[in-house]
Amino acid sequence: MPTNSKRDWLEQHLRRALKHLYDPDVLRKSPLVSLLDIDRRQGVAFALRSALAEAIESHRPGQGVPQDSGTWRIYQILRHRFTEQLTQQEVAADLGLSRRQLQREEKRALEVLADYLWTAYHLDAKRPLLAQLLQGDEPEPVQATQGLTPREEMESLTSSVPSQLVRVEEMIGEALDTTTPLLESLGVSVDCTIPHGTLTVFLKAPVVKQAFVGLIDAAARCVPDGHIRVEVKEIEKAVSVCIYATAGSQSGLLPWKEYAESLDMARELIELCQGSLERTDDVRQSSDSRQAQCEGFTIRVVLPNADQLTVLVIDDNADALQLVQRYLSGTGYRFVGVQEAEEALVLAEELLPHVILLDVMMPGKDGWTLLGQLREHPKIQSIPIIVCTILPQEQLALTLGAAEFVRKPISRSELLSVLNRQIARPPRGFY
Repeated sequence: MPTNSKRDWLEQHLRRALKHLYDPDVLRKSPLVSLLDIDRRQGVAFALRSALAEAIESHRPGQGVPQDSGTWRIYQILRHRFTEQLTQQEVAADLGLSRRQLQREEKRALEVLADYLWTAYHLDAKRPLLAQLLQGDEPEPVQATQGLTPREEMESLTSSVPSQLVRVEEMIGEALDTTTPLLESLGVSVDCTIPHGTLTVFLKAPVVKQAFVGLIDAAARCVPDGHIRVEVKEIEKAVSVCIYATAGSQSGLLPWKEYAESLDMARELIELCQGSLERTDDVRQSSDSRQAQCEGFTIRVVLPNADQLTVLVIDDNADALQLVQRYLSGTGYRFVGVQEAEEALVLAEELLPHVILLDVMMPGKDGWTLLGQLREHPKIQSIPIIVCTILPQEQLALTLGAAEFVRKPISRSELLSVLNRQIARPPRGFY
């Protein structure tokens, strides 16, 4: 184990790196890069972030470990505070702790993680390097270090931004509001066509909005005194956004190649959000019919439509239902809550939800009986059921057919994590 001075030094820099886990500039300068032998060819910040995230995940307890154990608490604190970058206040509220309790337990969790890194990376054998780092004399970085590539920088950005339900009309409106001063200065007129009703997508809103800001900015500079028309429409399982740019009569169409970098960057951002982007020239024959002229261009972006996954939540406690509804708000999951076991069975058959979240302590027909009925129902038996209860009866739940077991109180991040795991798994009976 490290001496006190080395432990303090390691914990200090570990805390700083974890606090800025999604800040490439801070991670590149961290002495942990040298100490943990981070592969500089992969991009220093990206590789260090991956190493620390993997170290946190290595503390996830295995099956059978009680969820109220200290082992689970250490993992939850590390994951919520650093991987998910929640505030101390948010984590304390999720775990039912006071702020002071959380601070004490967070310090303990960091000590555990520091000890793990000391052993996993054989730091006992690196005492000369540690002594050098303790004196603030970090070795010069390897000349081959180039930092993150532009794509790695954008991947770093998208990894730190959560996906959410977004109204396309609002997102396009915000992008147009941002670029309005530029449009006005260039004399570019704009109109926007969006169908009635609400088109929603489930994506990383700030990332896609920035892509549209870049596209409108570049298009406007290509057609000064011209016109831009934005048209949004729904297509099969997707939303199409077309930006039609038409050159003005005075300035004509300026060369797009001067703004090609903006297009390439926007395409990268859109693709990182599972969308696509293409650009085509609008060519017209000149009046003498002998020469074609490019009078504008079209940029077409296709975004995946928001296809929410239904979660049927069965709990006789109205407050518990409201809490889960709040947790699922703004996510890709659609909440349907029910308090009565008989009604739940009818709803499950009618809705065929993607996941069922089931409490077992209910009056009348209890959750254990309902779990058995759901598991035997031919239409429902393939739907994963997550038992969520205050009772320490994980083995019983799994034996009776639950896909997973979680203890109350459950945090938002834990709920989303367990739902994501079940959605990613093949259905029961699939081979």
